[in-house]
Amino acid sequence: MFVGHYGVALALKKADPRLSLGTLFLAAQFVDILWGIFLILGWEQVRVDPGYTAVTPFQFLSYPLSHSLVAGILWAIVVGAAYYSRPTIDSSHRRRGAIVLGVAVLSHWFLDVLVHLPDLPLAGNDSLKVGLGLWDHIGATYALEYGLLAVGVWIYVGTKTKRHPLRTARLAILIGLLLAFSVVNLWAPPPNNMTLIGASAIVMYLGIAWLGSWVDRDPPHEPDSETHRHKRKSKAAR
Repeated sequence: MFVGHYGVALALKKADPRLSLGTLFLAAQFVDILWGIFLILGWEQVRVDPGYTAVTPFQFLSYPLSHSLVAGILWAIVVGAAYYSRPTIDSSHRRRGAIVLGVAVLSHWFLDVLVHLPDLPLAGNDSLKVGLGLWDHIGATYALEYGLLAVGVWIYVGTKTKRHPLRTARLAILIGLLLAFSVVNLWAPPPNNMTLIGASAIVMYLGIAWLGSWVDRDPPHEPDSETHRHKRKSKAAR
């Protein structure tokens, strides 16, 4: 699963419009960023096996630290708690944002279950492993991926407000790049080196998160008119 995760992140913007799309992108792909780090450190293992599935040549040998259900729950709690601990005035926003980001993190595992072969562990590497195996069917995989992205874009577009206006051109660039990356992921041969695989994953996911922030960046706001009037009255009184 690739662009489908971003579809979920786009949709979750409606649950809390004050969250940056870049932050939602980071949360939705948080465990894959961890996976890249753990590959580099040698804590998790993958094998490049061309033809292993119709969609990806990756045979995931061991990745319970990033991709088990238990780990997904724990990482969701960590990300939500980290956001909640930010010093902000609006505590209700902190609670809502923490929950939304936790959902984004945990959604990654459940979406992966749809496409992975049975290699996603529930807990440790020796626990039950699940996966419905859509990666063996290119058409079904990309129908799901692009369907989730389309629904996410539709919900995101409907979330626009005066404070968060829609930037159509930027959004189109983002969607075009996501689709291009999905095609490259399908046809380009991956490096047969764990460090390069991990590093490229980290760079790609962080870069896409930056693009999400760029698409979603708040414009400079006009000063509140009532505040302006109050300042003018104060100056006149002097």
